[in-house]
Amino acid sequence: MPSPSVSIIAGIALIAAAVYKFIIYPAFLSPLSKIPAANWSVHFSSLWINYIRYTNVENATVFELHKNKGPIVRMGPAELSVNCYEGGLKTIYTGGFPKTEFYINRFMNYGNIGNMFCFIDSKTHSTRKRMLSNIYSKSVVLASPTARATSKAILYDRLLPIFQKSSDSKNAIEVHSLDYAYAMDAFMAYQFGLDIGSNFIQDVEKRKWYLHLFFSRRPYLFWTTEVPTFTAWMHKLGIRLVPQWVDNATVALENWNLDICDKAEALLSSPAAASTPAISYPAIYAVERAKFQKADIKPPPQMTAKDPRQTYPRRLDIASDMYDHNAAAHETSGDTLTWLYYEMSLRPALQKQLREELLTLDPPILFPAPSAHFELPDPKKVDALPLLDAILQETLRRWVSVPGGQPRVTPGVCSLAGYDGIPGGVRVQSAAYVLHRNPEVFPDPEAWKPERWLDASVDELNEMRRWFWAFGSGGRMCIGNNIAIHSMKHAIAAIYTNFTTTIVDAEGIEQDDGFTAGPKGNKLWLQFHHV
Repeated sequence: MPSPSVSIIAGIALIAAAVYKFIIYPAFLSPLSKIPAANWSVHFSSLWINYIRYTNVENATVFELHKNKGPIVRMGPAELSVNCYEGGLKTIYTGGFPKTEFYINRFMNYGNIGNMFCFIDSKTHSTRKRMLSNIYSKSVVLASPTARATSKAILYDRLLPIFQKSSDSKNAIEVHSLDYAYAMDAFMAYQFGLDIGSNFIQDVEKRKWYLHLFFSRRPYLFWTTEVPTFTAWMHKLGIRLVPQWVDNATVALENWNLDICDKAEALLSSPAAASTPAISYPAIYAVERAKFQKADIKPPPQMTAKDPRQTYPRRLDIASDMYDHNAAAHETSGDTLTWLYYEMSLRPALQKQLREELLTLDPPILFPAPSAHFELPDPKKVDALPLLDAILQETLRRWVSVPGGQPRVTPGVCSLAGYDGIPGGVRVQSAAYVLHRNPEVFPDPEAWKPERWLDASVDELNEMRRWFWAFGSGGRMCIGNNIAIHSMKHAIAAIYTNFTTTIVDAEGIEQDDGFTAGPKGNKLWLQFHHV
């Protein structure tokens, strides 16, 4: 039995070792100790950054930190925020830095089924992305008979009549919820076909049901995303940091999406699949389904494991991707359209200028349709309009709908923002909210100025495009950016060809904080006036 003196010495040694490992080394000797710190405690604790995230002020806080401390800031013992292009954005996001557990914790669907967005390793992600990259490519989207036919139907049969009614009755419309509805309907029509996809524009009760379940869970994401182990342990102790109704809401939304996938599967499995008209064809679903069928020489793991939910091959794999894509589409495009209409409604002269440009389309997108055989103009012509493009680009910059940090992990020892020897396993991230407010690249960054995209020199434009991060960059760049731009440009073009807009109530239009973030007030009331 050791003597008391030996035990005391051993205890002191353990304490000293712990002090060295958890305080002295990280605070004074680690390569990260040389990097400006957000707070004195971040050298040895994650409490500060977790508090910032829990109180939902991360984006604004990080922005101020970079203004005061430079292009790289230490946010935790093994966490950095980076706000520069060379040695930062370019290195991290085009250099193959893998994703972190953040994405698994937040974006896994159907309990344990991954999707393209949450895959951590690049190989798994790139394999899945190759399945869908063509159907999402700009050339395919702009030439797609399905995208063209569904765009016309949604604009003329669903959306524009609502604005005409507002003009006729002189009653204002709350457009934020409607923008979510349009974004979802437009995307899902390309994803599943017009008949199977959502109809949130006209089915207001279903829209309210979906949006309530989708957004009411948001305040609880901190627990499951940032501190999942702690949250699970608390649950085992009988303390639910995430209420049961949150889990129930997630299951309800997943089942809603799964039902739509099942309908698309039934359509494509039927003898009538080959004769399905373009307007009803589930373009995105069909492509991933066909790619899986080609890739699966033997049954996939979920089938061999006899998962009772896998009633046909790859049911949950495809459904997880489809859910992730349509959830992202409705939120990001819906928020973007709301802010664009807000900014345009402040500028009657710009509305007039845009309408003059839109009337150069052949044919223009007039409502009511000038004839029963009216067709939308060539999507390539819509996409090429310079003022329309500048207005959308500036909205995506100033009011970026995914403003939060995009975490990655250093794959090994590397250099970032002029600091060498940064070890592997460090969480590093940049944020569009901060990148888009660099005054050296975007002068007067808080102002919404579409003209900055029209008047810039070639060098200035190239620099803005390098820092423009509304859709991310590198191999993990948002796969849906082309269909998103297509649907948003068509909505903007249809509205401002036929109507002017004025603000009735924009209280709370300022942006919330978070990984994704819409208007704090969750509303925008506009009056439409037919031209």
